Amino acid sequence: MKFASVCSAAVLGTLALSNPAASQDYPAIWTGFYAGASVGYGEVLDEPGGFDVSGGLLGMHLGYNYQIGSTVIGVEGDYTGSWMEDGFLDVDYLASIRARAGYSIGNALLYGTLGYAWADATTFGGSGDFDGLVLGGGLDYKFADNWSARVEGLQYWLEPSNGALDDLDVGVVRAGLTWHLN
Repeated sequence: MKFASVCSAAVLGTLALSNPAASQDYPAIWTGFYAGASVGYGEVLDEPGGFDVSGGLLGMHLGYNYQIGSTVIGVEGDYTGSWMEDGFLDVDYLASIRARAGYSIGNALLYGTLGYAWADATTFGGSGDFDGLVLGGGLDYKFADNWSARVEGLQYWLEPSNGALDDLDVGVVRAGLTWHLN
């Protein structure tokens, strides 16, 4: 269960980044634009031909949140380069545009996310574009006025645009650092 152990490591890493001594003495304000970077791990959960396709991820995200009391809604786009490959299947990148909705508890923001995703992958049979649905959730924690650390898990269900390749079901866990313009 590599995916579960990577998720646990990402949560612990994010908690280690969030130093309570440096945190704000008041609840965080989440309204505004933000941008950041993330690292993570991904695994193709429904491997074509039974191959183990997994690897590292490096990406960036950009979005906007609007806070109403403790409720936070927003939109986020991301692009993630991928090293998920095994010689048979190579997932080059994952990207998405997602709606986010969450609940702020002090300096923490617990959220769920849902949206449209696309990817590019290469196999012995050629390369192909994929698109479909992405669903996930995460935790952002503001450790300074304009900085937060995050951990999130996402599940992608992607179908090939040309129909020649198999569907891709990809699980991703990633941790990141975000700068808020508010």
